[in-house]
Amino acid sequence: MMNTSCEKIMSANELIYRNPTYHTTDADYVLPNDEVEYDRLEEQAIGFTEMMQKNPPIHAPLENPQKLVDIGCGTGHLTRQLADKYPTAHVYGIDLSPVRTPTSQNVEFILGDVRKLIGSDPRLAYGSADFVFSRLLFMGMTDWPKYVRDTVSLIRPGGWVEMQDLVFELYLHGSPRSDEWGWMKAIKTAAQEKGMDLQCGKNIARYIEEAGLEDIVVKEYRMLYGTWLAEQKPETRRIGESIGREYGIIVYYMLPKMLQGKGYTEEQLDVFRESALRDSAGRDRLETKLYVTIGRKP
Repeated sequence: MMNTSCEKIMSANELIYRNPTYHTTDADYVLPNDEVEYDRLEEQAIGFTEMMQKNPPIHAPLENPQKLVDIGCGTGHLTRQLADKYPTAHVYGIDLSPVRTPTSQNVEFILGDVRKLIGSDPRLAYGSADFVFSRLLFMGMTDWPKYVRDTVSLIRPGGWVEMQDLVFELYLHGSPRSDEWGWMKAIKTAAQEKGMDLQCGKNIARYIEEAGLEDIVVKEYRMLYGTWLAEQKPETRRIGESIGREYGIIVYYMLPKMLQGKGYTEEQLDVFRESALRDSAGRDRLETKLYVTIGRKP
């Protein structure tokens, strides 16, 4: 059971939910899919738009695209942004769970695992898309080189891929701080055994180059934990508030699914979960790194 101190931390974060649901799939994604997670993802998407100062928050130089694909679209927030930006295009959003938001005429949501859909679903035929986007798949994707190759196969010649992803670390003054946390070490070990790449953000450029893309550009964003730089950089406020408020809670609900079958007892999992809440509460000057990588298919 969670102790009183952890309950106070959760109350302060305004994210108390006792029985989250998860995707009913054999995919490795380890975060919930309930209403609270839906609201968190919507707030996060707004935060990304403000942090990047782009609407939609994409970096590929698209010219009159006719088919766009948003992989792991979550709430469909960015899918809708793309549809609004390019009203003559058809935009597909793909996710492991049904998207709950209303759709517009040029948006279609596809339910399923993209790794099984590319090339088999006629809407995702090889060489058919002008633009493929994904963001924050680091906690759900295994075998990144193959995933990137599959994604590139979906793009037509001249089309663009854009991937926005993290390194799963928290930094203090440029140095990793999270290496000292036992629960973080357990997550990293389990992820490696599953075939995940928690450093994928900075590795994607190599993956897409190996997959044959050209004109590769990488842009790095500082994702701040809290609002400690918001006076100087107001665009960081909303995403900073989101990360600072929710980081420990995300890990709290991720840990049992990530460490399932790894030999940990319920008592050990409880210690990890309580430690994650405690270690991430009240921290200042912490940040992580988001890498935006784009590449063009020759």
